[in-house]
Amino acid sequence: MDGSVEVLGGFVDAWQLLGGADPADDLAVAAQETAATAIREELNLITNAENLIVLAGLGASLGIENEKNPKQSAPRMSDLWSLVVKLPSFDTVRSELNPDLVAKENLEHVLSDAQARLALDPAKSDLARFVMEAEDVVWESCNFIDHDSRLETHELFLRKVGRRSTRLQRTQIFTTNYDLAIEFAARRTRFNVVDGFGYGGQEFDGASFDLDFVRRRPHEPLALEPNVFHLLKLHGSVDWDAAHGTVRKHAGDTKPASPVLIYPSAAKYQLSYQQPYLEFMSRFQIALRQPDVGLIVVGFGFNDEHLVAPIEAALRSNIGLRAIVVTPGARDPERSESLAWIENLIERGDRRLTLLNGTFDDLVKYLPDVPAREERDAHAERVSRTSGKH
Repeated sequence: MDGSVEVLGGFVDAWQLLGGADPADDLAVAAQETAATAIREELNLITNAENLIVLAGLGASLGIENEKNPKQSAPRMSDLWSLVVKLPSFDTVRSELNPDLVAKENLEHVLSDAQARLALDPAKSDLARFVMEAEDVVWESCNFIDHDSRLETHELFLRKVGRRSTRLQRTQIFTTNYDLAIEFAARRTRFNVVDGFGYGGQEFDGASFDLDFVRRRPHEPLALEPNVFHLLKLHGSVDWDAAHGTVRKHAGDTKPASPVLIYPSAAKYQLSYQQPYLEFMSRFQIALRQPDVGLIVVGFGFNDEHLVAPIEAALRSNIGLRAIVVTPGARDPERSESLAWIENLIERGDRRLTLLNGTFDDLVKYLPDVPAREERDAHAERVSRTSGKH
C-alpha cells in the first residue's frame, strides 16, 4: 500500500514515497523511513492542538465492506449517475435538460438544471417527479451502513483522534457524508457523541453542542469523560426527518417522510445557510479561526465551494493552524485549484501544511496511537494518586 502513498510537507524537499523502495537502495529506504517518521510527528502536533478539527468527505466512507451483503457500499457520484439514468422519469425529461450537462454525466449539474427549470415553472410535474426520484436514489444508496458493516478502520480512527486529554477541546468531526459509519463506529467503541440532538434526545437543538459528559463517583470531584467527540453532519443524515417545524432522529430502516439532506446540486451553498446546516457551518467557521488549531481534511476533493471558502480563508489568515490534507487525488492533473494552491504554499515554505497522496486507511495508519499529551496527563494522574503512599 505504501508503495503508492506520497507525502509533501515542510520536512521533505519534494514529493516523497512512503514505501516501495528497493531494499538494496539504502538511500531510498532511509529517505522513506525519515519521511514516515516526520509525518507521524506532524500528525502528533496536529492531534495535540488545543482544537482538533476533522473534515471527512466521501473518501472516508469508500471501501467499507459488509459481511452479509457485498453489494452494500458507499456510492461514488458516478454510481449515483448510473442509477439515476435508469429511472423512467429521466427518459421523460431528458429532452428538456441541457444536453451538454447530460453529456458530461454529472449528477450535480443535471439536478441543478432540473431544479432551476422547475423553479421557473413549478407546474412541470415530470421534472418534479424526476427530481424526487433522483433524490430517493441518493438516500437509498447512502443508507448502506448496518450492523454487518465492517468499520474497524473507523473505530481505530475514533480511538486515535477522539481519545484526547480532557484538558483540550473536544475533537470536532465535520462530515459531508450522509451515512452512519461514524455513528456505528462510535457505538462499537463506546464513545459518547455530541451531535446536536442532546443527551439521548431525538430533536435537534444546536445549543446541545455546548453541553458535555461528566463522570460522578462517590467522594470524588466531577471529571470530564475522556471518550467524547462532536459530530457535525454538514449535509444532513439518512436518519434525520423534518417534521413539525423541527429536525428529529428517525428510528428504523425506513426512509423518513421528509429527509434532511443537502442533495448534490448547485443549491448546496444556499441550503448550507439554513437550519440545521447553519449551526454546523457557523461552528465550522468559528473552529477554523481559533488560535491553536489542528485540521485534518480526509477524502474531500475541495469541490464544495461553501466549505472550501472558509478553509482557504483560515489557511491565509490563521498562523496558529496546522493542517494535513489526505486524498488519493492530491497529484491528479484534474485536481481542484485549491489542492494546487496548497501544494504551491508548501513548495514556497509554508511549514504548517502537509499533503498526503493517500486514502483514509493510509491516514489512520500514520496517526499516533495515543496523543502524547494524553500520556502525560495519565502519568501525572498516576503520580498524584500514589504520592505520599511510600
